[in-house]
Amino acid sequence: MFKDTFYFKTDIDRPLDEVWAFFQTNENLAAITGFPKIRILGEKDVYEGSDVHLQMDFLIIKMQWKGRITKVVPRAFFMDEGTELPFPFKSWRHVHAFKELDDGRTRMIDRVEFSSLVPSPFVRLMLKGMFKDRERQLMKQFRPRTN
Repeated sequence: MFKDTFYFKTDIDRPLDEVWAFFQTNENLAAITGFPKIRILGEKDVYEGSDVHLQMDFLIIKMQWKGRITKVVPRAFFMDEGTELPFPFKSWRHVHAFKELDDGRTRMIDRVEFSSLVPSPFVRLMLKGMFKDRERQLMKQFRPRTN
């Protein structure tokens, strides 16, 4: 088994309260995930103890992902941990951290601790592609403000 930690940073041109509110529903996770397409089967709201149940559509195969929101510190971070994971994952802990920047933007830092059945570099490459796509979707969702 392979273990690693993956980090991804996204700066969003919106205040912390607006970004935090956006991430308090799993439906918005689905909206910013281009591939794989995600369908929410579990609870829609993000709160400590809520169950996350997703169906991921990889065009020719559909996979289930189940997890739980294990910790929420409002306006700072929330953490989800996998309970039933698809291949290649054996474990998953994802911290979504948020920080208000001096210029009114919000920095989001994703930290994913995982173990997998395939070597970490392959998983990191897959995660980088997924988070880059989410970053693109977030930039569409939160278009820069014009003065």
